[in-house]
Amino acid sequence: METEDPYRHMEFEEFQLLKTPQELHKLASQCFFYIQQWIVESPFCSEATALMLFWNNYPFEAIRRSWKTRKGTDENFDIIKTVINNSEKGFYLKTDIRYDPAEKIAQAQKIPAAVLQASQGEEPYIYLEETEVHSWFGEHLINQIRRADSTIELFNIAVLLKHREFDVYQTVIEHKYCDKAIALMVYWLLERYSTLALYAEDWPEIRPILENIIDKLERNEYPEILSYDPIKEVNPIKWQIPDYLFNRIN
Repeated sequence: METEDPYRHMEFEEFQLLKTPQELHKLASQCFFYIQQWIVESPFCSEATALMLFWNNYPFEAIRRSWKTRKGTDENFDIIKTVINNSEKGFYLKTDIRYDPAEKIAQAQKIPAAVLQASQGEEPYIYLEETEVHSWFGEHLINQIRRADSTIELFNIAVLLKHREFDVYQTVIEHKYCDKAIALMVYWLLERYSTLALYAEDWPEIRPILENIIDKLERNEYPEILSYDPIKEVNPIKWQIPDYLFNRIN
């Protein structure tokens, strides 16, 4: 027995028959992306509905993307940008419809503060050859990491790593000479891997390593020997969510 699809499909002509903020708000809670885009572009859209759709489209993930991302590349981001741009123009209607984003904000996955804080150590330098490090594999690579007898040597190996054997990265962050800079560098390397479709199947291996790094950073277990600033090196946050979008409507 087929169940009715809880999300609405409709033609644009049918959508244009909706003329009240209340109708749009009801539709907004159960409709597909293309209809959500129509809603946030509609002159009948309320502030509350726009705010609800903004938070329903994962803005804390979108801050990783360039604001100049071409329209049509990411449906969530298109809706987010439309809401921000229209809100700044005072486009949305003030109505008695209520919406409080507090629960969505609390539940949202956010970049942990610990992995955004720079390591205030000495400027690192690279002396190993990239071709040499890339020629190490398997147990030989693991042994080379374990034999590193200083933080700068471990850094030189870690900065040139490019492997899908994730026990390699676990070996680095558990090394006695691993400092905050190296841990941050490994975190952001693996975090980038986790966003690529090529590595989607590897997430079960990557996730515990990232969680381990976060836990140790929050406990201040890594000394600050070398310098590394994620904001400069990775630039993980491309834009900021405007303060007014954290406020409830009515």
